[in-house]
Amino acid sequence: MTEDELREVAKEGGKEGGREAAQEVLRALGVDLEHPFEAQKDMHFLRDLRKGTSSVKGKAINTIIGALALAGLYKIFTGLK
Repeated sequence: MTEDELREVAKEGGKEGGREAAQEVLRALGVDLEHPFEAQKDMHFLRDLRKGTSSVKGKAINTIIGALALAGLYKIFTGLK
């Protein structure tokens, strides 16, 4: 075998090994390798859920800060009378 042929064999072996390792990791994470589009849909759902909860959290914090500010203003104005 020539050096180029050895490189090609090593390259193909590396690709195959990497492919198998990736599949093992995905299986360990619970990804169904038989239905990759379903796994993609699950990831999209999780991203949407994360963004949605982050948005709700931000709005809740803003509401609480606004309520505290209004309560403080109320206290200040009622104290002046």
